[in-house]
This record gives sequence, structure tokens and C-alpha cells, in this order.
Amino acid sequence: MRFIDFLLRKIQAINRVTLFICKYTTILLVAAITIVVCAGIFWRYFLNNSLAWTEETSKFLMVWMVFTGIPLALKSGAHAAIEALPNALPEKSRQTLYAFIYLFIIVLMTVLIQQGWLFAYNARLQETSTTQVSMMFVFISMPIGGVLMLLVALELFIQAIIGIYQPQQGVHPRDLDTNQVTAE
Repeated sequence: MRFIDFLLRKIQAINRVTLFICKYTTILLVAAITIVVCAGIFWRYFLNNSLAWTEETSKFLMVWMVFTGIPLALKSGAHAAIEALPNALPEKSRQTLYAFIYLFIIVLMTVLIQQGWLFAYNARLQETSTTQVSMMFVFISMPIGGVLMLLVALELFIQAIIGIYQPQQGVHPRDLDTNQVTAE
């Protein structure tokens, strides 16, 4: 159990840093999307001259925002979930269910990382239509987001495994707070 606790502490330390970066990156991306969309509206309706790059840029910023935001949502328990089944189970069974859920997420993120990398690599020679940026810079968000999500899922998986044997230290999504993500 000492090794698992040691591993959990190391992953939590990594996640504290990465989630801190994700949080502020996501905030900056939302601000950038807002500025780009407002610029597009201003130029189109007030200056009667449309900016060609605003729609494309806002879409690509949105893709990056999603993949930097999903680890934050998983860590804070903000993803959509059906709580009736876990709430009806005894604590040991609940932690076992959470362990299977997080294991499934780990497997899914492993596939996303591998396939996302192939997708990004294959798109490296394609350019966006208006900004002439390599599509690899857009699609590389998938494996990067997958790695970030995998780290969070791994932390929660280990917590759930610990929770099977020590329920007070397990995963309790309903008790998570969105400020808890980077508060430490």
C-alpha cells in the first residue's frame, strides 16, 4: 500500500502543475475566442468589411479549449454523470464501480492518444484554408488533451483502488469542488 500511496502522491503533484496550466490556458483560450469573435462581428457589421480568418481561428481555438478543459472537468467532477447507481451502492462497491469507470477512461484515452497522434501526423502537410497554418497544430490537441485526461483518470483510478480498502480515502465525486482543482 505504501507504493500505491507514493505513486498517488507523485501523480497528484504532476496533476497539480498540469491542471494549473490547463486552467489558465483554458481561460486564455476563452478570452482569445471572445476577442476573435467580437473582432469579426465589429469588422463585419460596423466597418462593412469581413475578416476572413475569424471564423476559422475561433473554431480551432475552441478545439484547443475543449482539450485543455476536459481534464479540469474530470478532476472537479463536473462531467455529466448518472448518480443514482453509485449512490445506491455500498461504499466498497461504489469505489469498485469508480475504478472500472476510470479504467475505461484510461483505455479510451490511450486510444485517443495513439489515434490522435496518427491523425495529427497525417495532417501535417495540410494547411488551413484562410490562415495557412498546418492542420497538425489543430489536431495535436487530441493527443495532448488525451495525455492530460489520462493523468487525471490515473489519479482517480488509484484513489478508487485505495477507496476499495480504505473507503474514507476513495473517490467521492459529489464532494468535489471546482475550486479544488488547483487550490493546493
